[in-house]
Amino acid sequence: MTGQILVYGANGFTGRLIVREAVRRGLRPILAGRNDVEIRELAQTEQLPHRVFALDAHAEVVAALQGVTTVLHCAGPFASTAPPMVRACLDARVHYVDIAGEVPVLQHLFSLKAEARARGIVILPGSGFDVVPTDCLALALKERLPSATRLRLAFQAPLRQSPGTFKATVNAIPNGGAARIDGILARVPHAWKAERIAFDNGKWWCMSMPWGDLVSAWESTGIPNIEVYINNALATTLLMKLFRRPAMWLAKNGAVRDFLHRHAGQIAPGPDDTERMRITVHLRGDVWDDAGGHDALLLVVPEAYATTARTAVEVAIRVTRGDVPSGAHTPASVFGSGFIEPFARQGGFFRPSQNHD
Repeated sequence: MTGQILVYGANGFTGRLIVREAVRRGLRPILAGRNDVEIRELAQTEQLPHRVFALDAHAEVVAALQGVTTVLHCAGPFASTAPPMVRACLDARVHYVDIAGEVPVLQHLFSLKAEARARGIVILPGSGFDVVPTDCLALALKERLPSATRLRLAFQAPLRQSPGTFKATVNAIPNGGAARIDGILARVPHAWKAERIAFDNGKWWCMSMPWGDLVSAWESTGIPNIEVYINNALATTLLMKLFRRPAMWLAKNGAVRDFLHRHAGQIAPGPDDTERMRITVHLRGDVWDDAGGHDALLLVVPEAYATTARTAVEVAIRVTRGDVPSGAHTPASVFGSGFIEPFARQGGFFRPSQNHD
């Protein structure tokens, strides 16, 4: 591979996993972030080059990207960090890859596709668990039922949030829920719908959520009606419906939000090494068309952050190698629905049996 990858946010929870995976793959990325002490310590431990810079001075960020081919951006919350980083990448003509999964962030990044093409760079967000497995699953279903007009994606796992993911969740609460309805991204209440969905490991109550596939799966498949679900106990879903307004009020309160951000590491430390090896994520996708046609696929992948480290590094390698045309893309749209299969359990996609319906 010719080119240099810079990992920004290398000292964060997910950033460290990505650095570890990159080194395992034989890469020597530049480690970067705004915390001078942590970046220097990590660089010394890994014997890798490093750069220290924040994202609040555009000219300094552009200067810091000199000599870099691809930025692998993993410093959340992405609603705050993605816009300045991608702007610097556009001006420095450096490819941009991230692991974001927030709907507004993906909307912003895909709005830049024409500028990215004009400048000859790649913008490829959602290169981790948010949203590689579900993006590939969505495209695989579209390939099986090209006439599909409705897509439902769901996943089940004991998800353990990292500090960055927790901060992003807190920031997103005031936005409410979301769904794609007749091609339009519509705002809906939190826990808008609840369904009991059959995975390969049983049936689970799931609630709708504003997952990034409402943007990425639309980009990848063009299916006009998309909903995304995560498993939750029915009681939890009912409580969320009951306390929607108080939760949104608290999340909008600056003092409460700042408190949660300061203590994110204690509230959501992320899964440890044992959990990342033990946990699996079970996914199901269903598509329907207007003539009554239906198809479904199941997929099982390793724990979310473990999957993120592997897929994000692979995406960064391919972008740096020149395998991706300029513009803004989803992982599945440039690498195909089978991109997830080498990282999945049980050989990739499989059909539900009668016990899974």
